[in-house]
Amino acid sequence: MKINLSIIIPVYNAKKTIQNAINSINKQKLKIKDLKVEIILIIDDGKKYENYIPKLKNWISIKIIKTNGIKTGPGNARNIGLKKANGKYIGFLDADDEWSESYITEMYKLANKYDVAFAPTKIYEKGKEIYTFIGKEEGYLKLTDIGRVPCSFHPMILKKNLIEFKNIQSQDVYNTAYILAKKNKIKMVSNEYYRLNIQEKSVTRQSGFSHKINIAYKKYQIICKKDKVDKVGRQFALRRIHNHDFVEWNKENNGTFYNYLTHKIQKDII
Repeated sequence: MKINLSIIIPVYNAKKTIQNAINSINKQKLKIKDLKVEIILIIDDGKKYENYIPKLKNWISIKIIKTNGIKTGPGNARNIGLKKANGKYIGFLDADDEWSESYITEMYKLANKYDVAFAPTKIYEKGKEIYTFIGKEEGYLKLTDIGRVPCSFHPMILKKNLIEFKNIQSQDVYNTAYILAKKNKIKMVSNEYYRLNIQEKSVTRQSGFSHKINIAYKKYQIICKKDKVDKVGRQFALRRIHNHDFVEWNKENNGTFYNYLTHKIQKDII
């Protein structure tokens, strides 16, 4: 069976959320004839997830692959998934997130036309939408958006155009920035979205998150300087500024990084 789209999902401590993530694929309103999709679960916690997988529609197949250790990292997990992927195009979904109901149709159409597509990211906390992050220029995502609004954007992209993920925190952001650096701007779908769910134990809630993310951003600046992609490095410099401002803001507010971003954007500071 020819696979058109491979969806890579790194899995770590996700028994409470993985079913919702897969169901958001399974319940897609598909409007593309003969499209075949494979889900690739990369298990990075050594646990069994077979009983958490719902019955899949006939246009979806699934692979369950285990990493060679425990918590080897999402970058490593995504790279394993890429090596096992048979699809011409690659989509990315985290195990605690979801896709809107026509995400595949609209993203695939756009990616098939331009080789890559993005969607707005909607942030949800406790089932309530906090904010929707989009590009500053309506209908497009640009490299400067990565520094302006430091949240995650997830591409659907031609497999051959992807680079290997770094096994450093925010490796998905770096890859997105690298993709955007090659183009002036990239088209975004308008009516569909990537739903990012903030969990009680989300990374952004963990003690020391700001320190860890600052180290990661600094590493990317060094990598960018070495690879002579200074315009990407500048976006991580801006992210470090946001991170510093978040630390100061959080001294008086007990919130997540996304709460801080929402506060900044609503006040038109970004």
